[in-house]
Amino acid sequence: MTTAPVSGASHSKTAATLVSTSINPPVPEGTRFWTKPVTPAMTAWAVGLLNSPGAYPIFSTALRQFGSDNVIARIEWHPWTYRNGVKVAGQFRGVTLYEVLTPLMPFVEGIDVSWYQKTIDWKEVATTKVFAFIKATEGASLEDKLFTTNWTAARNAGLLRGAYHFFHPSADAIKQAEFFLSTVVTCEMPPVLDVEASDNVPSARLVDGVNRWVEHITNRLRRPLIYASPSFWQRLPASDIEQKADLWIAEWEIEHPTKIGNWPGWSFWQYTSRGSVPGIAGSVDLNRFNGSIDDLHAYLTRTADGGVVKPVPFDLATVIGVQRALNFLKVATPPLIEDGVYGPKTRAAVSEFQRKKDLPVDGVVGDQTRESLACALSGAAPYA
Repeated sequence: MTTAPVSGASHSKTAATLVSTSINPPVPEGTRFWTKPVTPAMTAWAVGLLNSPGAYPIFSTALRQFGSDNVIARIEWHPWTYRNGVKVAGQFRGVTLYEVLTPLMPFVEGIDVSWYQKTIDWKEVATTKVFAFIKATEGASLEDKLFTTNWTAARNAGLLRGAYHFFHPSADAIKQAEFFLSTVVTCEMPPVLDVEASDNVPSARLVDGVNRWVEHITNRLRRPLIYASPSFWQRLPASDIEQKADLWIAEWEIEHPTKIGNWPGWSFWQYTSRGSVPGIAGSVDLNRFNGSIDDLHAYLTRTADGGVVKPVPFDLATVIGVQRALNFLKVATPPLIEDGVYGPKTRAAVSEFQRKKDLPVDGVVGDQTRESLACALSGAAPYA
């Protein structure tokens, strides 16, 4: 391509030509023509918009962040230009870029991935992104084949991690929740239920299954997120799920997400499926948290009832730390003697905690039990 379908206020190696202001709307309020170099990523974005005339008719707009710049792209009529050395008369659809002058909310950026992205250089990802949602499980038996690799590498790179489960309404919701919990138990980021498949089951059954998954995960871990698109979720019958889980909305290439259901707003927004991120070959989903980095940390330290999560005060890698945690949670009556000896009474108290949390009851503090103790101590999941 010798001439990009992108215009700014002046010619450049990648800008086509000046836009005719007589046939296009005025410059959007709060913006000005883009005068900086047009990067390859911007050109790729513009081409993608032009190749989607159904979604982006003439004069439609899209918003995207490039580094510290917020850029609006608008489909406009462009005058004649040279294309591949041939002079083209008349007008054609092109993309004009505008720089947003009014500071926008400092969204925190992240990605979501699965095996589809193949090998990922997570240290490179961490140079531009703060968090990552990683596919863990699907249905009642399918574990993402790269989950363990991605989960460990993302942690080592310093990213905040969340795991998501792809929900199949045709399978038992509790079995799916248990399978998810057997694969990953963490309170680092909210667990996610990806709701986008109907499996041709009645809508009421689908909603009931989502509700059961949400309640089970809340008891075991913390208040989860529901990943859904407006077009899918708005076809479902009304329920109280919006009061039990937060929203991760999937709505691409728009300026502002749609309000759906009874959610007061969105917590995370998947705003494109065609993102480009260092460390990942090919396209990847891009996401934003609805707030600043300080807001994100506050969000992650919020309990299910809106309180503040307490730091875990005990070393759960030691017997005495486990004993102190069980006493703090008032699991054993009378309280355990905190002597660092894993005797019958400590084992019985661990078994009681496991029963309360619907964990496999074996009296052993394995990874699941230790993480559930940490969640209960933090307040992210209620202990009852």
